[in-house]
Amino acid sequence: MAHTPSIPSELLALYLSGEADEEQRGAVEAWAAEAPANADELRRMRELWDLGGQAVDVPEVDVEAAWVRLEARIADAEGKGRVRSIGVRTWPRWLSAAAMVAMLVLAARWFFQPISTTYLAQAQPEQILLADSSRTVLFPGSTLKETMGKQRAMQLEGRAYFEVRRDERRPFTVEAGDLQVTVLGTAFEVADYDTAAFATVRVRTGHVRVVAGTDTVELLAGDHLRYDKQRHLLERRPAPPMEVYGLRVLKFEGAPMARVVGQLENLYQVRITMGNERIADCRLTAEFNDEPIAGILDVIAQTFGLQLTKDAGTYKLDGDGC
Repeated sequence: MAHTPSIPSELLALYLSGEADEEQRGAVEAWAAEAPANADELRRMRELWDLGGQAVDVPEVDVEAAWVRLEARIADAEGKGRVRSIGVRTWPRWLSAAAMVAMLVLAARWFFQPISTTYLAQAQPEQILLADSSRTVLFPGSTLKETMGKQRAMQLEGRAYFEVRRDERRPFTVEAGDLQVTVLGTAFEVADYDTAAFATVRVRTGHVRVVAGTDTVELLAGDHLRYDKQRHLLERRPAPPMEVYGLRVLKFEGAPMARVVGQLENLYQVRITMGNERIADCRLTAEFNDEPIAGILDVIAQTFGLQLTKDAGTYKLDGDGC
């Protein structure tokens, strides 16, 4: 969070511990009055002090060692800069308390500060666990910048599939070119490559809001949307009979077995044959969530009354067909 102007953490520590003089108290209170965000931070710091006051009031505190640990953790997490310690070696009792509060202040500021991480997928898709425990698959040639704080904000260049952890207090937004996609908790895919004429949004589960300029479209599970970049137009599109979300989340809706088999061979790098050409006419409606190929083929065999065998690494579906 950013405040104007900023205030030293040591001054806040002195204020909260009751050791600030009149001038210092006036400076803190003036800073808090300048902006609601400043007042909110002071309130949070006071709550931390009230909760931790008893822990601070101890006969001996190795404040210097604690500062070193805090500096290392914050610098390691942020990958930039270090926290400036108070820099004294003899700690009177009141100063030890103030220093411990200062550490609480700095730790809280670090916690509430939005943290950004950038991910890049090159030749292979990358499976990523985001800071809020949401999951994404980032496809080759794509970049994702994740910023987690009071907001869960993603900036996408390319294509990514998201499974979003529900958090009603913090909507999850994905910005991709002209598109802004907002959700609470759902599974969906956004694709927006620089060289493509269209950007797309596909919703597997849940509810998604897509905004482009002044246009807004609400999407539900199974809905598809295409954005024409040249005309700046959002268009609903029919869902195809066969879809892949992420790496191996498969959804078939009346898909012919000939195409199903081809898709399975491509995703799982296996060989699948059909003993009867009529099997290719069967149409599959099913969803598989990253299941092993043997399990998927077993479900297909049971659905159409077929026999499944495996010989020398090749799966074979046999029977009367449809």
